[in-house]
Amino acid sequence: MRLLINTATTFKGGGVQVAKSFIEECKLYSEHEFLVVLGLNIVPLINPNTFPSNFTFFKIPYRPATRVFSFKDPAEFLKKIEEEYNPDIVFTTSGPAYWKPKALHLMGFNLPHYIYGDSPYFQKISLLRRLKWKLKGSVIKHFVQKDANAYVVQTKDVMLRLKKWLKTDRSISTVSNTYGEQFNEVDKDSKKLLPEMEMNEFRFLILSAYYEHKNLEILNQIIPLIQNGRNTNIKFITTLPNVTFAKVFSDEAQKNILNVGPVKPDDCPQLYLETQAIFLPTLLECFSATYAEAMKMKSPIITTNLGFAKSICGNAALYYDPIDAQDAYNKIISLVEDPILYKGLLENAEHEILKFNSASERAAKYIDICTQMVKA
Repeated sequence: MRLLINTATTFKGGGVQVAKSFIEECKLYSEHEFLVVLGLNIVPLINPNTFPSNFTFFKIPYRPATRVFSFKDPAEFLKKIEEEYNPDIVFTTSGPAYWKPKALHLMGFNLPHYIYGDSPYFQKISLLRRLKWKLKGSVIKHFVQKDANAYVVQTKDVMLRLKKWLKTDRSISTVSNTYGEQFNEVDKDSKKLLPEMEMNEFRFLILSAYYEHKNLEILNQIIPLIQNGRNTNIKFITTLPNVTFAKVFSDEAQKNILNVGPVKPDDCPQLYLETQAIFLPTLLECFSATYAEAMKMKSPIITTNLGFAKSICGNAALYYDPIDAQDAYNKIISLVEDPILYKGLLENAEHEILKFNSASERAAKYIDICTQMVKA
């Protein structure tokens, strides 16, 4: 099989790491030929010199999305590759691709804003911004519907949502995401990243960049409840740039937050070792690797009572009403003060984590889907 792996539209977040991992895992499949289009943010992560002779790499010099409303063809670069190499199938790791190849086309989908229209996030933003998201969603839907023969997503909940959104009977496969390879070999003697814990201190890790839909601002409502409650030595660890941190959190809230700044992926396991639980107030996801990482690192999870979170975490999390700070506070206190509850979540996580693929299993499933499409 000659497979064209298209990462031209893979720009940020977990999609970048999934694409990198898949490309690396494909080294094991010498029976196939791989044509790999490296998007702008994938180029620094891949060294073509480390790959065998059945790989050919191409560096696309632009993001296709930037050409959608211009006179330039978004697929100009990709069309030339297809014409010269004639692949059996194209796998776009993160759609839309803004390209309908002549070959069969499998498209990954991980854009939550368009399939979770009932998220509380849309209650937070202005009517004008909601309209902008709806208009953008119409454009995205057009290309996602038009350009692919089949789709692959990361959870059953996303699969059901995508099928409903597209009103399609095309195949939508589910291949779970997972935690990064750095979580398989954790050095418990690594240099500490946080100061020594105070007496009776309990730390929640919020391992997240800042996006509005992450709803980090809810800490400005939760922390005053903690400060006025019976258990005041609860701290939150954030990983934001200092300028962002100062803008997002009130002076009062900052008293219970320790911001360590952005961390490298290899340092993330150490933060789990130095905290007791995960708090993730996000309102929109297709998949968050933080959930899988927390289970791997034996860290209980408190998160929002939303479909994507429950689809990923199952019984390994406590859930709260996404916009109710009091409910979030109650769940936090329950976890901090109830060791039986804490232990039970960890025991549940041992079962829930089994549904995540390893990087090699994920790659094998992608390859199998492509193979079956070509044979059909």
